[in-house]
Amino acid sequence: MTKNRRITAAFAAALLTGGVLAGCTSSSATKAQTAQNNLAGTEAAEFSAAVPYPYASAAPTNPLERENLARRLKEYNSAGDTNYVYILAPMTGQPIGYYVIDGKVSSTGSEMTSTQVNVNCTNSTTNSPECTDDAIGDDGTYGPEEGGTQGVFFFTTSGTLIETVLPWVVSSSPIKLFASAPQLDAPATP
Repeated sequence: MTKNRRITAAFAAALLTGGVLAGCTSSSATKAQTAQNNLAGTEAAEFSAAVPYPYASAAPTNPLERENLARRLKEYNSAGDTNYVYILAPMTGQPIGYYVIDGKVSSTGSEMTSTQVNVNCTNSTTNSPECTDDAIGDDGTYGPEEGGTQGVFFFTTSGTLIETVLPWVVSSSPIKLFASAPQLDAPATP
């Protein structure tokens, strides 16, 4: 086969493949997704058979993880609480300094409204991925917020907004190990 014939044959194969893929309907996509779900279910069954869930009929009477989550939620969402945020150097983990904050640390990825909206979709159900689109963000724009998904923000006790992507530790009381770290929101002295 000559070089031109091979190129022509490859081009025809590409067109045929593109036509077949373009002809895919949401039904074939659903079948593929169902096959993946079945595979995941089979894997889960195999893992469960190898190491069964330890609580067959009775859950533990004292689920510590849930208690920890509930306690953290109550303590961390109490208005007027003072917390300490230590900012750490990225490579060494040494404290750069700390902030005394009012309330809690929040994620810059948090939104007050839904991040997805339903769009007009005629070939599938309204809850399918093909029928959703990204919603406009809280700031009125599309795309990631400042700080992305890794950023955090908080307000100091003086009301200053601080946002960072540096490593940090939050504590409900000062950390003795970081006693020499300077307070970053302390008033400047003349």
